Amino acid sequence: MEIISRALAFVSRWFDAATVARVFEPLIADWQREWLDASGVHRWRVLLRGWCALVCAVVVSSPRILVVPTPGAVTMRIVSRIASFAVLATLVTVLPFAFQLELGQRAPLLLLLLAPSSLALVFPFAMIAAVDAIRCDHALPPHVERAAAAKVAFAACLFMLLLMGWGVPAANQAWRTAMAPAGANAPARGVRELTITELFTDPSLATANDGTNASGRAAVIVREINSRLSLVALPVMLLWLRWRLLDLPRRRWSPLPPSVIAIAAFVAFGMLRGSDRIIEDVLALRPGAGPWSPLVIIGLAMVLDTFRRSRVRGVA
Repeated sequence: MEIISRALAFVSRWFDAATVARVFEPLIADWQREWLDASGVHRWRVLLRGWCALVCAVVVSSPRILVVPTPGAVTMRIVSRIASFAVLATLVTVLPFAFQLELGQRAPLLLLLLAPSSLALVFPFAMIAAVDAIRCDHALPPHVERAAAAKVAFAACLFMLLLMGWGVPAANQAWRTAMAPAGANAPARGVRELTITELFTDPSLATANDGTNASGRAAVIVREINSRLSLVALPVMLLWLRWRLLDLPRRRWSPLPPSVIAIAAFVAFGMLRGSDRIIEDVLALRPGAGPWSPLVIIGLAMVLDTFRRSRVRGVA
């Protein structure tokens, strides 16, 4: 019975009052009535049937979330914080190359070609600042906050897909061409210079010799695809992580500022991504599973935290 009550609380946080009253309250009321009328093992069947109906209703009603209007001031604050973080973090990661490489008069162009790769690494962590931009306006109803977060997550994943799928490969190839000796032919493309559609449909377009045999090359292609797709999904996980951290009880040192969380998350992410092949070897995973390890760890931590909080509420 408590689980059914929590279902109503869940949909109330995501959907507006009209949708909850029109769609979910009748569904949950019928669910409760059937559960009370049933007995023994039949209650488990009612519970399972009810959850299936609720999930279907949530899926069908979810497009409504994306059309919930976000106040203009909140939208501008979200865009401003994401842009500020992304630009600053990209400059921090790109500028060291200006001191390490003798770029000469071509420095502005070459640094510009490095920017897409750097932006792809730092942009997902801007979601941490975006969450604070949404949650700092305490006048927003819960369903408006979550609708804004859902729209930010959707836009961020779409941006990352375009950037990782087409922008970064084009910039990589342009960099390699610019760094080639004068008069030389354009260098052959490697796996990292293929678009995401080419990786799926015709990876043989990567004609650069990387010294691997056929089976090794297949593993490289699979790993590259999973590396890109995991970065596309990363904004959602970081947004979820910051959201849950802001729900923790307020203490002297919490919640930590978004800049501190972003730096800590970036360092942890870099360590895990740098060890992706080691993780695959130690756990005997297939090639391409390693890049997903940061997302799996974040997901498991959030699920365990949700379970812990539900147990605490149950005891209380």
